[in-house]
Amino acid sequence: MKPEERLNAGRLINRLGSRYLKWTAYGLVILLTIILQSLPRFLPQLLSAKPLLIIPVVVCIAMFEGPVDGAAAGVCGGILWDLFSDRLLGFNALILLILCCACGLMSQLLIRNNLLSTLMMTAATLFVQGILSWFFYDLLLDFENSLTALLYFTLPGIFYTLILTPPIYLAVYAVARILRNRE
Repeated sequence: MKPEERLNAGRLINRLGSRYLKWTAYGLVILLTIILQSLPRFLPQLLSAKPLLIIPVVVCIAMFEGPVDGAAAGVCGGILWDLFSDRLLGFNALILLILCCACGLMSQLLIRNNLLSTLMMTAATLFVQGILSWFFYDLLLDFENSLTALLYFTLPGIFYTLILTPPIYLAVYAVARILRNRE
């Protein structure tokens, strides 16, 4: 083997190793977030609504990593969320796949990746996911109480999650920065 080929092979191995490290770190962040979100009394309820911590996490990962990696993070977060909830398996995974891919594309092509843009992307993702979930699970299945579910659970949950988005953004930013310095 020529010295140039050895050097390129070494770079490839280092790059693959850093990629595994990055996704192991992101996977642990997603898993920890799902566990904290699923705990019954981890965060207090606001008007009978609980925050959806996984959405800001996967949106932040999508904005830092791009559309393909963001879609992967959305699928992982959505599947874990579906496993820990009473919803149809794959419902949130499909929604987060599409929305995180869109957030990753927007951050690469149209907007800067900062706290304000992350808040806007998280708000849009929360709204779309919340309205779709409300439509399919509350409006179609329980029409009589659907407006109550929207006003007392879905909308307060969206605003509660938006309040908690800045610390989540800073945590994911710190992880992404550490991982980029490692590469």
